[in-house]
Amino acid sequence: MTDLASELRDIERKLFEIPDEKVAQLTLLIERSRAVVLSAAMANAALGTLRPRLVKTRPPRHLTLQRIFCHPFEDLLVIPEDGDKQFGRISRTSLAACWDYVVHGLDQTAVKQLEASLRTEAAPRIGAAADPRIPKLGATLWAVAAKRLREDISRAGSDPAFRAELVEKLGGETPLLDLVDMTGMLEIAGTLEKLRDELSPKPVGKLLDDQVAAIKETYAELSASGTGLPGYMIAFVIARLTDGFQLLPICDGLADAPTGFEGLTPGQFARQMLAGDSKRFFKSLGRVDAATVPDANVAGMVVDFVHLVGRLEADGMAEGPQPEMEAASAKLHEAVKTSMLDSAGATVLSALEAPAADADPKAAREAAFEAKMQAETRVFAIQKVAKVAEGIGAGKDIGATLKTLSQQLEQGGGSLLADIKAGKLNALGKDAAKQQLFGAVRMLELVGGGHAAGKLMKDGLAAIEKMPA
Repeated sequence: MTDLASELRDIERKLFEIPDEKVAQLTLLIERSRAVVLSAAMANAALGTLRPRLVKTRPPRHLTLQRIFCHPFEDLLVIPEDGDKQFGRISRTSLAACWDYVVHGLDQTAVKQLEASLRTEAAPRIGAAADPRIPKLGATLWAVAAKRLREDISRAGSDPAFRAELVEKLGGETPLLDLVDMTGMLEIAGTLEKLRDELSPKPVGKLLDDQVAAIKETYAELSASGTGLPGYMIAFVIARLTDGFQLLPICDGLADAPTGFEGLTPGQFARQMLAGDSKRFFKSLGRVDAATVPDANVAGMVVDFVHLVGRLEADGMAEGPQPEMEAASAKLHEAVKTSMLDSAGATVLSALEAPAADADPKAAREAAFEAKMQAETRVFAIQKVAKVAEGIGAGKDIGATLKTLSQQLEQGGGSLLADIKAGKLNALGKDAAKQQLFGAVRMLELVGGGHAAGKLMKDGLAAIEKMPA
């Protein structure tokens, strides 16, 4: 395992130097070895290392019947924050048990024929946007699996004993509910393939007019066909968008069109799914360990949280995930305080420290650069949070910290100016003194504004000019 970890680190360092063909070969080797040589965890670690390159190169993936089976609902897959079923989403932890149940319920001769077809179909070229093998082979698998599963699910709805047996086979209530959603997606898989082309590549940002038209037309087609439950198309679209909220006016415009879910209009279906996604996001924030998360990431979480809460409140949806939202707000407030604010003074002022006169020049420059980068990163993060701080109740804390930092930087700048005038930086030379001055001016400008920074720059340069050559 140590050798593998070392090799993965080497690959990561040279990730974008490896030829596309080698990336494709390595990806196929890892995926084919997943169940034979490598453990799932090791294979996932290896694929995780390659992932930034996979997005760019798009090598053909090792195709299996399970991958084809999952294709119609792959966008809905999530890693759950707990064991509860989330509306409109499917837990990745349910996949193995559900696929095992499905494949053993199919005609084994047909399964072997499909597996044989996998071996004869040519893989797509490197960089292809889609794998044409999936819809070609999937058309048969999806239809057969959907028909078989719908029979079992319908029986489970009317036969408590069979339902209990199914729950036991799958390993719990949530996998059964996930299997229901998988079935719903399989039943409309053919229609979704056409819409997938319109909503690619994912994630889709702002919906274009043509895409909006395609969504409306596809929903009308599903509603009129009587095949499957149209609501699952809403789940599919939301899962492919960076901002699912933009689908709300489209769903509201569908009025009382059928979703296949009792008591839910298209707009209500979309809101229930978005509320579930929001709740899962809030729960994920509750696991944040401020000690291990970089300042910029904490700031990004705060901004994302506040913006999401604003969207939920604007649409009257904040009441649903209220407990999780409040817990996340408190967690972020604490994270900002402990990881950013409590040590802000020490981090920022370290950028003003002059190197020792007897220090190695190269090491001193590197240390000074690193200190300045850390200080700037901290200040940028604090200022980013400051714009939305009231959303997590941290407005007063942020304001007090910025005020204190400004005062400390003005004092630090004044001390630096006094040291220059007193000749304490003469041994370092004018260039080193200027670097110290520029660092102090930069930090003061970021925190306290241009006026104080401009004055320090002017006075500092004048003092440096009087230093001995």
